[in-house]
Amino acid sequence: MDCATDLICLSYCSSANFALRSQRAAVPAQVSRILVQSRRNNRQRQIGGVLKFGEGCFFQYLEGPADAVDRLNAAICRDPRHDDVQRLTRRPIRHRRFEDWSMKFVALERDVERVLRRHGLQRFDPYRFTPALIDDLVVSMTCVGDDTEQIEAARVPPAARGGMLQRLFSSLF
Repeated sequence: MDCATDLICLSYCSSANFALRSQRAAVPAQVSRILVQSRRNNRQRQIGGVLKFGEGCFFQYLEGPADAVDRLNAAICRDPRHDDVQRLTRRPIRHRRFEDWSMKFVALERDVERVLRRHGLQRFDPYRFTPALIDDLVVSMTCVGDDTEQIEAARVPPAARGGMLQRLFSSLF
């Protein structure tokens, strides 16, 4: 393989620079838009990975051809929705962990919290992530389901959700 097509993984963290409108929302609307856009664009670039948002911070693990991942990382660093973007790791890989995911989304849950505690963190703070914690976290994220249903629910106004559920259940009987 030449260096333009060598597979790499890259992880970074950043702080959201948008105000969270509602702490009750499972997934903030801005994060939902980022995820939808990432899924569309990453598929075309042959990039996969996982996105985690919590405590106002992003953690993202990307994998794919080195040139594509590095270009995406440069674009992320210029993205006005992020502040304080810090690359955590970048290394060659032989195999993808998220081959079937242009961008998987994982909400803060017990599995993630267990990994954080194993590494001495009491809360989600990706600025304190070590390479060992990142590897442990990425492995655990390959084992949990995608939380896309939370993204979809965040995109549908609450008043419309009841009608959608009613139509769904009425069509079943």
